[in-house]
Amino acid sequence: MKRVDPNKEALQPHHYPGSRTYLLVFAGLAILTLIEVGVAYITSDIRVPILIILSALKALLVILFFMHLRYDSRWYAFIFFGPLVLVIPLIWISLIR
Repeated sequence: MKRVDPNKEALQPHHYPGSRTYLLVFAGLAILTLIEVGVAYITSDIRVPILIILSALKALLVILFFMHLRYDSRWYAFIFFGPLVLVIPLIWISLIR
């Protein structure tokens, strides 16, 4: 089994996005927010699931780019998303009731 040295990875230069990427992420968040505002006026039962999906997409953009999980070690992503995967069924059950 190959042993991974976390310090070796910390010494490597990281590639972080430039200002263009951040502006595109900002534009994506703004567009998703405008869509959420439009969906809020829908009177159908489909409104809540759509808003949850849009909110999850916005959270994913923030997590990946502003928290730098896209460019950091996969271990950090596992530490963050592992418990999140366990919590999603609990949230889903609470929404059903």
